[in-house]
Amino acid sequence: MGIDHEHIVGHEAARLVAVARQGPLDAPVPGCPGWDVARLAGHVGRVHRWATAGIREGGEPDGTALDRPPKDDTVVAWSADAIAPLLAALKDAPAPGVWNFVGADDPDGSFWARRMAVETSIHRWDAEDAVGGAGETSPLDAQLAAEGIEEELTLLAPSMLAGRDGIGIGGSLHVHATDAPSEWTVSTEDGALQAEPGHGEGDVALSGPASSVLLVLYRRLLPGEGSTEVLGDADVLDRWLALGV
Repeated sequence: MGIDHEHIVGHEAARLVAVARQGPLDAPVPGCPGWDVARLAGHVGRVHRWATAGIREGGEPDGTALDRPPKDDTVVAWSADAIAPLLAALKDAPAPGVWNFVGADDPDGSFWARRMAVETSIHRWDAEDAVGGAGETSPLDAQLAAEGIEEELTLLAPSMLAGRDGIGIGGSLHVHATDAPSEWTVSTEDGALQAEPGHGEGDVALSGPASSVLLVLYRRLLPGEGSTEVLGDADVLDRWLALGV
């Protein structure tokens, strides 16, 4: 049975809004240095509006035409107002091959639902971490996190690193989710990123629950936190994380 991305988007967005309403809005967000909860809520509301426009228009939205987040405590309600339009756009099933910001092939039209589910889930975790601390966070859905790992290694990171010098990590990284089907080996030989699925050997291995592995890759958790384990040359993993992708 496939993942209900639309349900996850709605559920996680509602949870984020509830946490932001709990506040305080000026609580710093550890996963987004320099941000507080108010800015996090504004970011998510703007991303949801931007994605809705991209889906509806079938092309890159004009960012200057989108509403900007208010700079007071109404930002939480403003963020909440973006949820229903996004869910309606996703329900209409974006056409295969519709525009997306990484230029990825999207033969089944799943890009936006998956991307918004991962994005919203990560930022819900951020909000919980900001308001209650790491002990008050709840993990991402394991199957979604496994998709997020694949998306990160095969779509987002290659897009961000394309044409960039100095991406060598000096070895290979094996990523292994222990509670969902997700194993990858990543290397940057000759300045080109390669991510191969399946069981393999790496100079370093990062393993653990899919949610925690994804949060390490997103630099929300440190390697070794969240029941993750690092085996081998940890410097290779550190160099990967330092790329900022």
